[in-house]
Amino acid sequence: MKLKYSESHPLKSYLLNEQLLTKAEFMVKFENFQWLDLLKLQLSANKNQVHCSPSLDIEDANGNGVSVSIVGELNKYEFYVCYKRPITRKKKKWFGFVEYDYYDKDFYSIIPEQTKLDGLNAFMLFYDKNFEELEKKWG
Repeated sequence: MKLKYSESHPLKSYLLNEQLLTKAEFMVKFENFQWLDLLKLQLSANKNQVHCSPSLDIEDANGNGVSVSIVGELNKYEFYVCYKRPITRKKKKWFGFVEYDYYDKDFYSIIPEQTKLDGLNAFMLFYDKNFEELEKKWG
């Protein structure tokens, strides 16, 4: 199975290296991605030049996916794991008296304070279609 892969670089306003990758091809890209070099570039740039944090993204044909970003300082950084998928959740209106189901086709969970290994694990669970475990850890 191949998933859509892309990279975000701090000084670029567009996605880079968009392509379809197998799990094995993705693992090579993940391990070779220059996380700290790109974070250093981001930190040394003028703030108005920075478009995003360094990140990797994978997405299936339905638009669901996982992305991982590095943020912080060179001596104290962390990773964010973002998990995009559709969900139905409860919402309230009329001062909380009326509750209804709301379908959100582009729901994001954004989980900070993750490690590089956590990010890799999230990607692997998505490739393996283990959405139950993915939801449990990053939902």
